[in-house]
Amino acid sequence: MQALVALSLSAPAMAMDNLASVFAGCTGRISAEMEHAWLMNSDRADDLEGLRLQFVTLLDAITPPEQARQVLHFRIEAKLAHAAMLTTATFGTDPRLVHMAQNQAALRVRDCRNLLLDS
Repeated sequence: MQALVALSLSAPAMAMDNLASVFAGCTGRISAEMEHAWLMNSDRADDLEGLRLQFVTLLDAITPPEQARQVLHFRIEAKLAHAAMLTTATFGTDPRLVHMAQNQAALRVRDCRNLLLDS
């Protein structure tokens, strides 16, 4: 699980603007959280949908056209890594890994929320 996260954060971040990589990562993570909330029929889905829209708007505003593909790729990689973490957190059988995945997912979403002025 940590390897997926590290892999998703490594190569693309080097070639694109740091701010774009931060917002792309958050957009991907929040997208994964939103989809997971939908699948789990959670009340958090609506809040996460609004949060995702905020990050999409910010990401679109700061992404230079020549980096759009790379930013989208990074966003998708972050989403996949976060979705894998949420799957472990929800359906894992090893209590230690479940706890770690729950904590990491919550920490990453909290870090993203803290980037916004209204958080």
